[in-house]
Formats: sequence, structure tokens, C-alpha cells
Amino acid sequence: MRARLKVNLNRTMLIVGALGLLGGALWFLLRPAQVATAEVAVREIRAAIQGVGTVEAKVVLQLAAKITGRIVSMSVDQGDEVRMGEVLVQLENSEISAEVERAAANLDRAKLAVAAQQAVLLRAQAGLAATDAAIAKARSNQSVTRANAERWRKLSATNLVAQMDLDERINAAQSADADLQSAEALREAAAKEAAVQEVSVQVARRDIAAAQAALAAVEAKKADSVITSPITGYVVSRELETGAAVNPGTPILKLADPRTIWVTVFVDEREAGPITVGAVAEVALRSKPGRVFRGKVVRIRRESDRVTEQLTVDVGFDQPPERLTLGEQAEATIRPTAKSAIALPLAALVQSPKGAGAWIVVDGRLRFRRLRLGVVDPAGWIEVVEGLTGGEQVVIAPGKLADLKNEGRRVTAAAQTSDAIGSDKLKP
Repeated sequence: MRARLKVNLNRTMLIVGALGLLGGALWFLLRPAQVATAEVAVREIRAAIQGVGTVEAKVVLQLAAKITGRIVSMSVDQGDEVRMGEVLVQLENSEISAEVERAAANLDRAKLAVAAQQAVLLRAQAGLAATDAAIAKARSNQSVTRANAERWRKLSATNLVAQMDLDERINAAQSADADLQSAEALREAAAKEAAVQEVSVQVARRDIAAAQAALAAVEAKKADSVITSPITGYVVSRELETGAAVNPGTPILKLADPRTIWVTVFVDEREAGPITVGAVAEVALRSKPGRVFRGKVVRIRRESDRVTEQLTVDVGFDQPPERLTLGEQAEATIRPTAKSAIALPLAALVQSPKGAGAWIVVDGRLRFRRLRLGVVDPAGWIEVVEGLTGGEQVVIAPGKLADLKNEGRRVTAAAQTSDAIGSDKLKP
């Protein structure tokens, strides 16, 4: 009997122990989870937008020949500095020099022809003046002979003079008329001659203008045989060597203006919105590891790449480094102007099948909130465009609780300080 009671007691103790263990397990499993939370608030958000690209220059010139020729000499090589107006390339110009001499001789002949033609014009004008004098004399003689003939006609009517004398006076008057007609005809011919010579002088003067234009053309052609630098900068590359034959447009030297060197980077369209001209930037160059150069956004292209969905941004240096190489790889961190916005700690951001969002604590229970996000601040915050309001509590680093199966689970929240949140920062 006593043994039987002992067995029952042992069973009872085992059952009580099992129930205690089961209750402890249930309590452990169903107890509210401990979570760290932060309050959603308006903060100053300053994005750090990354872009990768190359060193470029706004002013890059291909120096080419304007005429056909052969390179006689070249005074610079790759990497050399050049000054505006400095002679860089000399092309062969012996034939052009001969053309210049011929054109100059033609101009001299044209000038001499004008002088000779002007002398002929002066003679024609003198002949015209002489005919004017002859006409005046013939008219005077005509007037005298006509008066004499009339007077002798009156005397003949009274038989005071012989008929023969009257006929002589009439013949003299008729001869004076003929002389006047002859003088007028000569004047007309002289006037036409003078007009022809005036036209000849004008033609000769136009020949001078044509000769001057021809001379200017060949002189310009000769000037094109000397190639000078249009900028102050340096030689990027040398395409040809002395002795090479060139045609119009053949590249010889590539020049760049170091004052216009910048970094051209490509930024994702989704991040490019806040970027404006004048935004500060930090540039890292592959050839100068460990160094950061300050600059500003100087130009933003108004067309994105349709394949890569990236926007081209040009960043200028505040103080350009020495010996920059065009095409060198570079990275830029662009920091647009700060703005006030609802901000979420990056540690609270969760990626779920429903999209990006965060867990919030409402009445002691977990609730998932899908979010539309904006720019990221390297200090550890991200802009919330839509989905959260100020004062709501978000869960920091939810870990295993990020599974959507935990929707509605009871939790115990412990607020976390801003300093602790900010310790989880992005590297700029």
C-alpha cells in the first residue's frame, strides 16, 4: 500500500513538473518581444549622391590643317604647355610663296594700268575742252558773217554794192555755218571718247580690287601654313610627325585648356532630383588615392541616357590638381542643399515582399507600414516622402521580427536616443 502511494506521488510530481515546464515554455514563447524604437520626426536631411565618371575638359581642340601640305617642323610634343598665338606647326609653303609673288606683281600691273588709263582719260578730256573752244569760235564767226551778209544784202537793194560782193558775204556766212556744224560733231565724238575712257578707268580700278583680293587670298593661304595655338593650355596628344603629308581637316595636335577641366560623372536618375548647379561636391581621383578635392556642380545635362537611366553631371574643381589626365577615372560625392523632411533611421528600413517599409508600434503591437522614400543622409537617415507622420514610433533593427508573419505581435518598446541611431552611418 505504501509502495503504491509512493508511485502515485512520483507520478503527481512528474505531472506538476511537466506542467511547470510547459507553462514556462508558453510564457517564453508568448511573452511580448523587446524592441528598440525611435520617434519619427522632422530633421535636416542632406543627401550624399554618388557618381562615377572621368576627368574631362570643356575646351578640347583638335588642331588641324586648313590646306594640303607637308609638315616641315613641329615645336611641341605631348604634355607640353603652349601659349595662345605660339607657333606649333609649320607646313611647306614654297609654292604658296610663289603664288603670293605672282599676285603681288598682278596688283602692281593693275595699278600701273589705272595710271595709264587715267592719262588717256585726261587727253580725252583735253580734246573735249578743245572742241568746246572750237565751237565757241565757230559760233562767234557765224554771228559775224551772218551780220555782214545781211548788211550787204540791204546795200545791194539800193545798188550801192556789186552783186559779186554780196555773193561773197553770203558764201562766208554759209561757210561759218558749216564750220560750226563740224565743231559740234567733233565735240560729240570727243565726249564719247571721254566717256569710254572714264569707263576704262573704272574697269582698271576694279582690276586693282580683284588683284588685291587675289593677293589677300594667297596671303591667307600662306598664313594657314603656319599653325598657332588658339588657347593657353597643354598638348594632350600628338597625332603626326614631321614629314607627314596632311589634307584639310587632318588632325595634328589635340589641345586642352586646364582652366576648364572638370569631372563628368553619371548619377542614377532616382537620385539626381535634388542636384542643382552650385551644389558642393567632393572628388576622388584614381591617380591620387587617399586625397579628396572639393568642387561644385557646374553643369547638368538636360537629357538622361535612355539605356542606363543615368544623368550626366559636370563637377568643377575649386583648386584643380596638377597634371590631370583626361579620361582618368574619378568618383564624386555630391551634397545638395539640406532640406527639412520627415526622416526615418536607416536601421529601421525593411525590405519586404510588399516593398520597402518599416515596422511601427501601435498600442503595443507591431504594424508594417509600406513607405515611399526620398534621399539618404550619410548621417544614418532617409527621407520619408509618404507613409509615416511625425511622432510615430518605428522599430530599430527588427531582425527576425521583420518577417511579415509578426504582424500584430505584442512587443515592449524601449526608446533609443538619436546619438545611438546616428552611429549607424553611411560612408560618404
